[in-house]
Amino acid sequence: MSRTPRLALATSSTGPEPAPAVLAMMAGLTGRKWRVQHFRSRAKPTNDGCVGQITGLPGRHLDAWLMRPEVCHAVFLRGCRHADLAIVEGTLDENAPPIDLRNPNRPGRLAPIADALGLPRIAVIPAQRPEAFHLPPLPEDLDAILLDGLDDPETFGCLRRIVEMLLKKPVIGAVESLPQAREALGSCEPIKVIGGLAALGESFLRFADLDAVRALAVSREMPDLPGEVPCLGVGGRRFRVAYAHDAAFGGYFPDTLETLEALGAELVEFSPLRDESLPDGADLVLIGCGTPELFADDLAENLSLIAALRSHVCRGRRIYSEGGGTAYLGRFLIVGGRRYPMAGIFPFDAELRANPTGPAPVTRTLSRPVWLGPRGTTVRGYRSGRWRLHPAPEADDCPARSGPLTASRDMYFRYNAVGSLIHLHLASLPEVVSAFAGTNRTLITHRAR
Repeated sequence: MSRTPRLALATSSTGPEPAPAVLAMMAGLTGRKWRVQHFRSRAKPTNDGCVGQITGLPGRHLDAWLMRPEVCHAVFLRGCRHADLAIVEGTLDENAPPIDLRNPNRPGRLAPIADALGLPRIAVIPAQRPEAFHLPPLPEDLDAILLDGLDDPETFGCLRRIVEMLLKKPVIGAVESLPQAREALGSCEPIKVIGGLAALGESFLRFADLDAVRALAVSREMPDLPGEVPCLGVGGRRFRVAYAHDAAFGGYFPDTLETLEALGAELVEFSPLRDESLPDGADLVLIGCGTPELFADDLAENLSLIAALRSHVCRGRRIYSEGGGTAYLGRFLIVGGRRYPMAGIFPFDAELRANPTGPAPVTRTLSRPVWLGPRGTTVRGYRSGRWRLHPAPEADDCPARSGPLTASRDMYFRYNAVGSLIHLHLASLPEVVSAFAGTNRTLITHRAR
């Protein structure tokens, strides 16, 4: 067993995630040349910009609802292999909902992940005035405390003694309140964000016991794998995946592309906004989540790329899309009552909801066989709350070649194109993942008319 340097940071269940105190810790450690890898405790197909700005490493995700313990274990080890320290952020509040649709930026449940990975646990608690100090409800299995929102630096020593006396746990540091720096994190101006992060990082270093942080991070051995991780087909047939990546699209779980590479994929980017054709020899076209509503005119005007996508489907080749990518592949995009013609591959119109909600955890069963899996295949993921799909009034294909894949009509197919409003995490779906490499094909071929 190894002692992979790792910590769990328990923050408020009301969010936000990442919390300012966690950003401060990462900024301070990065300033001291530590390579820090951040993991959210709930999967999210888009990364938080602040994390990448601080660490230079893309934010990653663990998710006890999506991932079995052995998958969580493997995803974690793969994600932090180039880091000096891995930080997993979440809440230890047992009453926190699996996901809050009104506040999707709230942290996920940390305890199952911390148990699976043997993470030392640091609780982030408010730094109140010594004369009015009281402890919030805390679990007994904490290893250390980080004080957040320190108004008066002179009170740190007194607060540390109070906490350590009451909890018999060490205080490894503190972060000052710095209201202007915290407010800057929500700015649209990069200079202000960078300045706010720098101020918070300096504050963390002013009070941090880095030796204690380092010792705590390696204090536990990494548990053995709780079960076998399914083989991802390494060494199989090489295949080419063209994935959309530009200002309109790019919402992918980091592990999705890595899993495809492990399966033998050659990954090639393309842009539905700029490119007039698909990359040569693409076996699979991948169009992830995004904001096509912001670029609806440009997407509609790129008729050459739309023709290339249709031709790809007509030749019996595969497309897989999620969220905004699925909306783009429908007949029309409806935004604020205006209709924009889109790729016309799937038999529905996609309407942007006036009051979109956050992603919701769902489980779906395929009602018919497609290349993604046989009828009865069960998948789970997070359903986008941004789009409403309106089935086409007149079917343009035989029902055997086009239509919904689930009773909830949030997954569709046309020939070998599969579109979903559900964000899947491939590393969490060993029963499905090999289909992306073409090892479990159920292809529907036809001649172009």
